[in-house]
Amino acid sequence: MNGRLLVFGGTTEARELLRRGVPAICCVATGYGAKLLDGLENVRVLAGRLDETAMEELIRVENVTHVIDATHPYALEVTKNVRRACARAGVKLLRVTRAKTPLFGDVTAVATPEEAAALLDDGDEKVLLAVGSKELPAFAGVSRAKERLFARVLPTSDVIAQCEALGYDAGHLIAMQGPFSAAMNEQMLEATGAAVLVTKDGGASGGTEEKLRAAQNRGARVILIGRGDEEGATVDEALLWLRREMKLECPPLFPMLLPLEGKKALLIGGGPVALRRAQTLKSCGADVRAVAVSFCEGWDGFDAVVREWRESDLDGAVLAVAATDSREQNRLIAAAAKKRGVPVSVADNAAEGSFYFPALIHCGAAAVSASTGGLDPALTRRLADRLREIWPGIVAEELHRKEENRR
Repeated sequence: MNGRLLVFGGTTEARELLRRGVPAICCVATGYGAKLLDGLENVRVLAGRLDETAMEELIRVENVTHVIDATHPYALEVTKNVRRACARAGVKLLRVTRAKTPLFGDVTAVATPEEAAALLDDGDEKVLLAVGSKELPAFAGVSRAKERLFARVLPTSDVIAQCEALGYDAGHLIAMQGPFSAAMNEQMLEATGAAVLVTKDGGASGGTEEKLRAAQNRGARVILIGRGDEEGATVDEALLWLRREMKLECPPLFPMLLPLEGKKALLIGGGPVALRRAQTLKSCGADVRAVAVSFCEGWDGFDAVVREWRESDLDGAVLAVAATDSREQNRLIAAAAKKRGVPVSVADNAAEGSFYFPALIHCGAAAVSASTGGLDPALTRRLADRLREIWPGIVAEELHRKEENRR
C-alpha cells in the first residue's frame, strides 16, 4: 500500500467504503457515529468535531496522503474546512456525494431553512419538521410555533435539551432514531395532524423518498430544503480511485458469461470506442442497436440510428453500453439503465456502470477474458493482446488431444 487514508464522515457512504476493507483513519462528529463503525477491521475511529486547523494538524501528524470527504451533503462548512485543510497540507482529496432524490407529489423546493420558515409564517397548518436539530432555530420565529410545529429529532439528551430550550414540549417533540418507512412517516403525519412536512433531501440513505411517499398518501404538501449542485464521486468510484492511487489489492471481478445470441444490446455512442464495443457484442451474436448523433467510419452492417438517445431505447435490451463523448450524458444513461434493471457499462467511468466491459479473447465458442478490476486498463490490454496470440493455439491443441483420446 502506498500512503495513508483519512476519511471524514459517519455517513452511510463512509461506512460502505470502509466495509470494503480499506485501511483508514475515520473522523466522525459524534459517539453515535463512532458506534456505527464498530467491528470494522483496519479502521481507527476518532470521534469529535474538528475545525480546519485541527484537520490540517491531524493530516500532518498521521502522515496522511489521501483524504475522502464523505460527510453529510448538508455539512457544507465541514466540507469547506476539509478542502482548505487538504490544500494547505498538500494531500489528495476526493469528495463522495449522495445522489439527489427524484421529486414527486406537492413539493416546494427552497434553498435554506430560513426560506422554508418564511413559507410557514403566513399559514395556520400544523407542521412536521424533519430537518435535524441544527436547523430548528430557523423556525423559532414562525407564527404560533409552539402550537403548530412538531419536531422529529434524534433521541439524545443534548438534542432534547436543545429542543426544550427552543420551546418544544413533550407533546410537540418526536425523539426517535430512523430509518423510517413510508408507513411510519404517514403515521406521524396523522398523529400530529400535520398538513405540511419540511425536510431536506438526504437521498436514499436519508429516507427522502419514504417521506415524499407518506406526504403524498396523506395529501400533505412538502417543503424541501434543497442542496446545491456538487461534483463528486460515488462510493464505487471512490473505491476504484483509492485502489489505483494507493496500490490497494482488490478481489477479481466475477467473469459471468452471458448468452447474447439474438438478444438486443443497446450501444449509445458513435465513436471508435463505441465501435469496438459494438464489434465485440456482435461477435457474441448480439442484435446490436447503436444510437448516436453521428457515427465514425466502420459502422456499416450495424443497426445505427442517427439521433439523440431516448430512455425508450432501453426497451427490450438485455444490456447497454454508454459510450458517448459526454460525461453527463453517460451518467444519465447509466442511471436510466439501472432504474430499469438493465446491466450497463460506462466507457469513460467503469465504476459508474453495473458491469465492466470485458477484454474478450475467443476462438470459435471457446472464450476467455482478461481483467484487472478496473485498476490498470493498460495492463488489461497487454494481457488480452498476449492471450490473443496464444489462445488459438491452445484451443487447437486441446481439440487435437480430444480427438486423440477418442481413438
